[in-house]
Amino acid sequence: MAGARQRVRASFWAAAQASLAAALAWFVAHRLLGHPQPFFAPISAAIAMSTSYFGRSRRAVQMVIGVLVGIGVAELLSAALGTSTIALGATVLVTMLVALVVGGGFVGEGMMFVNQAAASAILVVTLRRHGTGAERAIDALVGGGAALLVGVVLFPAAPLPRLWAAERAVLESLADAVEQVSQLLRRGAPPEPEWMLAAGYKIHDKLGALAQARARARANVRIAPRRWHLRPLVDAEDRRIARFDLLANAVLSLVRATAAGLDDGASLPPWLQSQIGAIAAALRELARTPQPWPPQLLGDVAAVARRATDAAPAATVDRVPTISAILRATAADLAAVIGHENSIEVLAPD
Repeated sequence: MAGARQRVRASFWAAAQASLAAALAWFVAHRLLGHPQPFFAPISAAIAMSTSYFGRSRRAVQMVIGVLVGIGVAELLSAALGTSTIALGATVLVTMLVALVVGGGFVGEGMMFVNQAAASAILVVTLRRHGTGAERAIDALVGGGAALLVGVVLFPAAPLPRLWAAERAVLESLADAVEQVSQLLRRGAPPEPEWMLAAGYKIHDKLGALAQARARARANVRIAPRRWHLRPLVDAEDRRIARFDLLANAVLSLVRATAAGLDDGASLPPWLQSQIGAIAAALRELARTPQPWPPQLLGDVAAVARRATDAAPAATVDRVPTISAILRATAADLAAVIGHENSIEVLAPD
């Protein structure tokens, strides 16, 4: 129930906007255009809006173009093939293939475009009567227009809060991994065999969500007129957040190197354990603190980074042991992905 309440709170305003767009589409198609049963106008508006704040312009465009493609192909084929079962299957196949051909880039992203083209073709064939195709096309235009008006012009998404939320999720996954390493160091125990795989999967999953949030934020400030003034700020945040890929790779390398040392029974010096714990605490504090971060926190985290850099001077002198360890780990991963993880010896050379 707690999870359900959280989902409702997070998406209630988006659902309210979708209901407004659906009602507006019905009003325009039914009352103003005189369609007796314009069911697809509110359906297309609600689907384009959905409960997601981002991607509405893309879904609306995909909806409209997909409907037009489906109607065009179905009208041509149904006139030649009729409305039999075989004709229906052939129409759906041709419609999907045509949609794949024309649906590149922005239009073809995801499955919305192909699915809408196929659904439109099916309705044209199964509800074969005069005016079905044209009326459905107009309804799609009305629904897509209502979605663009409500979701992009009147109530566009706020890009920065959602961008920061995705950033905090990455920070939480990094903090979890480094904290676990710190705990293992204190106990002197090697990690569970599958732990690094799970930690790496979680980090990369959050990085993927962050990449999507960055792309949506950039699109938001390009398309929504009410968000144009945020372009410089979003561009600056996007350049800063791009460094997260390097940070995540560094954390994963730290986890791998430390775990390998524990597996080998190596005893790491206390100063190294202390600095790893400090990095973990800094990541956790950043993840917990709402953005924009206060100057005091930024200063504290920068001080942690400086102390960790100053405490490890040997890394700037002799990189061979570190590179050798990463090379061995890379070789082990390469063998594992081809199913030969037991065929090599991942030990230091003599």
